[in-house]
Amino acid sequence: MSALTGQNKGFDRKLRLLDAAAYKRVFDGAEFKVSHSHLLILARPNDCDHSRLGMVIAKKNVRLAVQRNRIKRLIRESFRHQQADLPGLDIVILARKGIGEQENPNILDLLTRQWRKLLQRSQQNRPLRSP
Repeated sequence: MSALTGQNKGFDRKLRLLDAAAYKRVFDGAEFKVSHSHLLILARPNDCDHSRLGMVIAKKNVRLAVQRNRIKRLIRESFRHQQADLPGLDIVILARKGIGEQENPNILDLLTRQWRKLLQRSQQNRPLRSP
């Protein structure tokens, strides 16, 4: 079962941004931004047929390691559920102050709304590909 088919909703290596250069490409060339007081999502189209995710959960914004790890787990879980709907994008999620104090259902709800906004923006601005 492939991680891309929806059969297995794992977080395979091919679904992650793995190196500093991949993060830099998103930071330098972000075409889509979705902002909230607790999260910032930056994205740009990639050459893959699937989206890839990177996370920046700074100790400065989320002090405790257990909170940082919890937020990363929630982001990965949310991404796994949304990845079939997202077009081929490289995505970086940055945590902002205050997200560590939020309850899990609130964070998941926030992520769902932010994924929806990202999808809308990427569909509005993406040129139609010819066959």
